[in-house]
Amino acid sequence: MILTNGTAREQIDSSNVAELRRAGVLIEDARRERPRYFDGRFLAARDLIRDQQYFLTREADLGRAAGSGVAAGLFVDEGGNGQTLKVTAGHGVTPAGELVLLPRPLDVQLANIPVAEQLSARFGLSRQPAPPLRSRTGLFVLALRPVEFTANPIGAYPTSITGQRTVEDGDVIEATAIVLVPWQDDGAADALDARRGRVARNVFVSGKDEGLSANVLPLAMLALQNNTIVWIDEAMVRRELGADRGDLPGLGFAPRALRLAHLMQYQEHLRYVVSKSNNRPFPAGAHFPALPSAGPLPKGVINVADFTQNFFPAEIDVDFTIVPEDELPALIEEALALQPIDLTVPVETLDSTAVMILAPVPRHQWRAVEQKLKSVVVRTIKPAAPNLLAQRKPLEVLQRLRIPRPALGTLDTSNPVDAEWQRLAGLPSLWFVRRRHVAYRDDYTGAWKQVTGIDERATEEVLRSRLTSLGLDRNFDAMLKNTTPAAAATITSLLASTKFSESPALTAAAIGSLNSAVKANAEAGKLDEASVLQVASDLNAPGTGDGLQKVEQVVGSDKVANESLQEIARNDEWKKTDAAASLATKEEIREIAIEKIKLKPGVVIDTKPVDTKPVVNDVKPVVTDTRIGTPVAGTPTKVIASPVLTNPALRTKLDGGVLKPGVVVTPKAAPKVTARKTAARTPAKAPAKAPAKAPAQTSTPKAPATKKATTATRKK
Repeated sequence: MILTNGTAREQIDSSNVAELRRAGVLIEDARRERPRYFDGRFLAARDLIRDQQYFLTREADLGRAAGSGVAAGLFVDEGGNGQTLKVTAGHGVTPAGELVLLPRPLDVQLANIPVAEQLSARFGLSRQPAPPLRSRTGLFVLALRPVEFTANPIGAYPTSITGQRTVEDGDVIEATAIVLVPWQDDGAADALDARRGRVARNVFVSGKDEGLSANVLPLAMLALQNNTIVWIDEAMVRRELGADRGDLPGLGFAPRALRLAHLMQYQEHLRYVVSKSNNRPFPAGAHFPALPSAGPLPKGVINVADFTQNFFPAEIDVDFTIVPEDELPALIEEALALQPIDLTVPVETLDSTAVMILAPVPRHQWRAVEQKLKSVVVRTIKPAAPNLLAQRKPLEVLQRLRIPRPALGTLDTSNPVDAEWQRLAGLPSLWFVRRRHVAYRDDYTGAWKQVTGIDERATEEVLRSRLTSLGLDRNFDAMLKNTTPAAAATITSLLASTKFSESPALTAAAIGSLNSAVKANAEAGKLDEASVLQVASDLNAPGTGDGLQKVEQVVGSDKVANESLQEIARNDEWKKTDAAASLATKEEIREIAIEKIKLKPGVVIDTKPVDTKPVVNDVKPVVTDTRIGTPVAGTPTKVIASPVLTNPALRTKLDGGVLKPGVVVTPKAAPKVTARKTAARTPAKAPAKAPAKAPAQTSTPKAPATKKATTATRKK
């Protein structure tokens, strides 16, 4: 395409135009005519105006091709008082293709809008221009309308010899006007809250827009009582630009923008109703004549005492299940393709409608919750008033007599399955989706069994080898003696996962939590799979184990002594160290490593950030070989005492206590050890040669330097 050659339209010879018109193959657009310029032509103002109108018409046609709606911004909210509105900056396109723009936020005073009233009359939105209504009541649509006006007068020369000079406006200025469009519905005298639900049904189910002009861009619906805002509903009339292109073709479905707006409007309306009802349960039909195909539910919609609900009509089948919380958006998006739930239809229509209540469960808790429910992940919810017999006439009862649904058994609070269902039903984040009626077969026999392509024996051998190298094989075997076979398989899968296989400290922590679970379930018997899955859920929770991993990064995961790992694997006391280390700085993590973690022989931690100076002692200490745990006699050498924590707050976190106001925590003094007592613990038969160099860090208490002279005298 060569842009320098101008338009690429095919030029038709004027002699062929009449013939093409008679054939009916030439379609003309009277809106798109422009002047043809040539040398010697006399130009008048009307010619240039026609030229401007031509380009404005083309721009409007291009704007309509992209759709209509808000492109960015233009949010409406209540101002500082009940008679003020705030509209943010933004722009959008009207259904007629005109661009509207607000370059800055605006504060609109509802009690003083005479210009808007006159504009409404000028544009044909009201019958006659009226003064500002101080007692305006009803439903109105706040909208933006593109307007233009002339300004900046200049002198005009006469067009004839006898003419006079005049003054005319020299510029045409385009602008955007804020207008209030009255919403014409059939409930002018009804309560505003009841009219809100009916308007939502007319807009989202019946597809009525109550005659809104194509030349305005709706922003929000307002309910006014004596010119005071009662509620603001943006989703009722606001549409996003380009969002109506995702509808299913040729099937008569509403555009996706309309279906998504119904969900947003329902969410806002539900919050308003819940706040007005003080969290008391209510039936949906009292406020919502139509529900979207998916949406949130108010808190307490399910009665946990008998698993009944009174939100949906009794004719609608309601089931309750769990879903991973990261899959909930996909289910909602899929349900939006279905039609809304119209609660005003006959009972026969509602009888063929079904919904599913979803309880979102975090992904790391999914297996634990599923195990507690004994793999029965769907439960039927009964209506609080079956068949609504009390609201029907006797003849209507006889005509619509049906076999009542079988009543469910009473809940057993001691049953862990019922207790878990009650916990899920009490969640504040329940959603519902409309169910499809699809014919399917469910005639498979047998029991469900997990089948994987991983060689479990090889996985178990690798895990056993790793635990042996870490010195945790005895802790692991002692814990497995008190578990069921299914629980043992789950524990093996847990410890073989990447998170624990790469961290010796987390492996020991997992065994410690399992040991604590074994002690907690000692009365009930062996540890079952459900309890193991609950422990796995806690270990995989976000943030758990981050502190131990920080310590390993500072010390080195391959430098931690097996004694420290065995200490962690005893119980779940490691959580205190983990919680303190997760919020500690690098210097504090070094202190935690020195205080809580024992290192392998020959490994020294850089204690530079620690203020405590090491104490040097020249006595003959007892050196403990950490590799065999046997005390041996040693030659005089320098012993570096382990420094203590200098941060009182960190010491309090590690000890699990709470530092009270006014209490000062002092470092713990090292225990006094005399040479005589030290020598008494030395075995009679000692190796002839002691190690050339003592380990950098030892568990033997240090001896005070002030006792050196006395010790030497007693030896003599």
